[in-house]
Amino acid sequence: MPWFWRPSRLDPDRPLQIPERDLDRLLASIGVMERLVWKQAWLDRGIVQVGQELWAPGTSADWLWCLALPLLTLAEQRRGTGRSLIGLSALPGCGKTTLGAWLEVAAEAIGLSFQVVSIDDFYLPSPALDQSMAGNPWGVPRAIPGSHELQLMATALDAWKSGQSVQFPCFDKALRDGRGDRSGWRNCDASVLLLEGWFVGCEPLAEAHALDSGADHLEPSLQDGELRYRSAVQSALEAYQPIWSMLDHLWQIKAPNLNAPSLWKRQQNESQQRLRGSGLPDDELRSFIRMVSAAIPSLSFELPRADVVFTADAQRNLSGLSLRT
Repeated sequence: MPWFWRPSRLDPDRPLQIPERDLDRLLASIGVMERLVWKQAWLDRGIVQVGQELWAPGTSADWLWCLALPLLTLAEQRRGTGRSLIGLSALPGCGKTTLGAWLEVAAEAIGLSFQVVSIDDFYLPSPALDQSMAGNPWGVPRAIPGSHELQLMATALDAWKSGQSVQFPCFDKALRDGRGDRSGWRNCDASVLLLEGWFVGCEPLAEAHALDSGADHLEPSLQDGELRYRSAVQSALEAYQPIWSMLDHLWQIKAPNLNAPSLWKRQQNESQQRLRGSGLPDDELRSFIRMVSAAIPSLSFELPRADVVFTADAQRNLSGLSLRT
């Protein structure tokens, strides 16, 4: 059967949930004044059918028309203007890894020099990773601010932005019985780089805010050990700010409420178990979800430097967007 007869996992003709006026404002911010002309140009290039197998069945068309293709448009416009670093901040389980995989496939299809790198790839190697995570109240082996090799990340990104071909580390989360470890290196000489992660762009709380702020959603409530560790996380976040300052653009996918990431991660884990036969055991999943909910106060995810902010609903459908004013 020809490839174009296969059912689409993402139907590009489905109505958008994001209002067209908001999409028009987004496109105008990246230099596109005629949405219908822009849309037809992408259809003519055949990009809509590229990488269909990467999307989850039933993915809303907003992921394509309001996020993926505007990002690809932004990247394509940077062609020939020097290297550009785009940040993507989104909580675990929302679909950012799938988005990144599709963007790389689509970019290759149109001859665009584009690569995705996760801050996860810059986790410290063992045993430094184990040492950095020792004593955290959730017992997670990684993911918390302070678990990344920031000097390596800063040096690599700075060299890449200067035009050099650089080596980025790779991290395999399956190694060491799921604790993970550095597994090798990969070359990066792309013109546009997308740096993604769950707290990319997050800033420490202002002094006026208490450490226990933004914890009303937690059940059970924030424990003493978690509160003490929040202080350490705030100090760790300070060290990430020079990395965030290197971003030329920052886009964010936000949860509609502070309980949605728990549902997203559970859905993601169930999907991995169904499709790959692997996923986090229930106790580790609960610990990871609790860490995401408790380690960083919700106010730190109100990213003042974000250029574009999308809202995803509990089913991970994009339902709104706003631009930095």
